[in-house]
Amino acid sequence: MQKVICLFFTVFVCKCALNAQTIEPSKGVDKNTLQTEIESIYSIEKENENTIKSWSTPSLLFRYGFLKNVELQFNFPIKQEKYFKKNELVYSSNTFDDLQLGISINLWKQKKLLPETALMYRSLIHYKSDFKLLHAGQVISLNLSNRLNPKLVLTNNIGYASEKENSYSTFFVSNLSHSTSEKLSLFIEYSCYNTPQQNKFQNALIGFGYAFTNNISFEGAVSKGLNYNQYYTGGRLTFVFNNL
Repeated sequence: MQKVICLFFTVFVCKCALNAQTIEPSKGVDKNTLQTEIESIYSIEKENENTIKSWSTPSLLFRYGFLKNVELQFNFPIKQEKYFKKNELVYSSNTFDDLQLGISINLWKQKKLLPETALMYRSLIHYKSDFKLLHAGQVISLNLSNRLNPKLVLTNNIGYASEKENSYSTFFVSNLSHSTSEKLSLFIEYSCYNTPQQNKFQNALIGFGYAFTNNISFEGAVSKGLNYNQYYTGGRLTFVFNNL
């Protein structure tokens, strides 16, 4: 169970993502623009007498506007993990997590009730010590966004994720964001991951975003598993470089 959960939190939070918030936007970055996201996530998962603590230190996500409606993505996560049993440390590891190569294509803009929509695909690449790269999994999602009024935006992700051991999940993520001012925004989020091996994993998240300038912003969030024992908190610093 832990392996499946860690896969999906790597994909949608350590975009970290994230996650800060785990939702993926329906609108990509502008053409010839590079957006760099530096994110760190700390999570605790408990099951019976076992505890897994992990920390991304940090995750780097690069988004580049290749064409007008096409965004290229590259994610390079580093993760520290500690495993405890009966409050005693069993093992500790520092690893490079699976690389992520992706593309997001904006299909159309919002038209009244029809949400702005993007199709996103990410391939997970596992790095081995002998310099071999192996395909480890994939993520496909439809990212939908509705601006309800000048300050309120509802974004939904619907998708499918799989890994090489034939484990897979369907998922749904919904995020409601409110701009309290030009610089500050607040958001709440619900996510649900459904696997054939286990029942649904549901999470609730609350967070904020603050824009220091038009090109530098920060997001912070905390999340709690609704039907299983996991907690995580994290932050993401975003830099935007225009006209590259």
